[in-house]
Amino acid sequence: MTDHAFPDPAKLLADALFDLPEHPGAMAGGPARDTLTYHRVHRLHEQIAAPGPLLHQPAYLRELLELSAMVDPGVFHVLFLHHCMTLGAALDFGASDADLAELAAGRTIGAALMTEVGQGNSSADIRTEAVWDPAAGEFVLHTPDPAASKYPPNVGLPGIARLAVVSARIVVAGTGHGTGLFLVPLRDAAGPGRGVVITPRPPTGLLPLDYASVRFDRVRVPGSRWLRDGATISAAGEYHDPLDPPARTRRSQGMSRFAWGAVSTGLAAVARAGAAVALAHACRRRTAGRLDTELPVLAYRNQQRALFGALAAALAATVSARRATDLCWQLPTPQASDRGLPAASMRTAALIKVTADRLAEQAISRCRRACGAFGFFAENRLIDYQGLALAFNAAGGDNELILLDAAWAMATGADYEPPEIVAQFGSPLARTGWVGLFRTRERLLYDGLVEQLRTGAEQGLDPFAARNECTDSALRLAAAHAARITIEALDRDLRSVTGPYLDDAATDDLCLLWVLDEVAAHDGWFLTEGLLTADEVRTLPGRIDGACARLAAHVPALLDMLDIPPGIIRGALAGDDPTRDLTTGPTT
Repeated sequence: MTDHAFPDPAKLLADALFDLPEHPGAMAGGPARDTLTYHRVHRLHEQIAAPGPLLHQPAYLRELLELSAMVDPGVFHVLFLHHCMTLGAALDFGASDADLAELAAGRTIGAALMTEVGQGNSSADIRTEAVWDPAAGEFVLHTPDPAASKYPPNVGLPGIARLAVVSARIVVAGTGHGTGLFLVPLRDAAGPGRGVVITPRPPTGLLPLDYASVRFDRVRVPGSRWLRDGATISAAGEYHDPLDPPARTRRSQGMSRFAWGAVSTGLAAVARAGAAVALAHACRRRTAGRLDTELPVLAYRNQQRALFGALAAALAATVSARRATDLCWQLPTPQASDRGLPAASMRTAALIKVTADRLAEQAISRCRRACGAFGFFAENRLIDYQGLALAFNAAGGDNELILLDAAWAMATGADYEPPEIVAQFGSPLARTGWVGLFRTRERLLYDGLVEQLRTGAEQGLDPFAARNECTDSALRLAAAHAARITIEALDRDLRSVTGPYLDDAATDDLCLLWVLDEVAAHDGWFLTEGLLTADEVRTLPGRIDGACARLAAHVPALLDMLDIPPGIIRGALAGDDPTRDLTTGPTT
């Protein structure tokens, strides 16, 4: 596969097919928009003509996902579900060569059917059943009632061949064996498969796609399309699995790691794209104020805080996301006996997804507000970018639940060693003090949560009540842990992003802005714990302004550093003359 000449994703995505649609109906959600999205995806697959799964080419896949998110978040969403969630699970859990080849060719589009309407965002208690039929050597896939319908996969558009990874309870000889994964053809050009009931949902405004609910009415699934992952059923009908049912369910849920790597990548990319749009617009935009009518908007302190802060958040998300793909897209060797990632790595991957989502949402929101009324309109993509970030507050794992799960695991010492308190880290707001400050915060919050849980147990609280009382402390610990991971990554890797464009001082200022934003959001806690003095807290706004003023001298380099190829960002705000696109086009 390495001998294949992969085309440059930037050139593919700069094609006129990816221009903003002239017909207003193709901008909003609905069949016209969905048809365009899949036409774009099929064109990409035809031009790439990959001889195998793109997960075997992670650098290329990452660039494709980054740039597609900038151009069209809907296309990104379809691509990551196909190449990461579907092909990732197929590779990791042992699909047949024929199914891998069909998916890699890209004519059939992959999907992931995990959550059910009656369980909300949870995939922990799946009720769809896959019952083994020993006479036929097949599973019978069935939805027991409407509440067990799969919801909301984007599989509603007719005429598109779809092959989905479906989660279902494995039942053999009347006994449940946990949640397993199956490859199920949902539809082809002629319509849904036998027993597959697809009900399109009404269009949605943010991240519009062909969402649907799916029910299975005794659908026959060949044994070869069971992603068995080491489990077997003998000719006598005996089920054997190296994992017990709870572990099998956790292992199946672990396919989310392929999404976390992709989603973190896409979110970081749209944060950078949003920063590029807003920062360039601010440089061109002139004020009409009473004090000076010729100043660029970026001369104003509030604009500097918004846009340089957004840029710092986007770079923090980027550094974290690039770690996530290395971690999440690992594939087992054929001889591997221990498939999947260790629990600590899964926790880190999930927290990186949370971090990237929160940083992207923060960055894009700042950029959109800084652009004024222009930032509201979909043609400038900022609303689409923000829609992607909002969707992944819950999609791919609810952010708050991921934080809580991480905190409970850390509090019980499961695959976690809390950092030591750093007794002497110099000035906490200076370059040399950042990592020590964040490590110390995490340790103090860890000690506090452990003590709260111990006290609850001594008072006779049951485990649920004890944890429920500690929810706020748990969220603070997990968020602090995620922030510590982020600052360590920035300290280690940020220069690999900024190095060709910025000197060390400007790079440190970008990192400082992210640190100061994080500290300012929790300044009361830092003050109460004695990690910052009152004078240091009072200086936070001035330190932020100072870093912004210094970065203002580097705007051309900052824009270059975002490394966005020409033609990728479209819309009125992306051009040198924003009035051109706002005053031309179809008329009525």
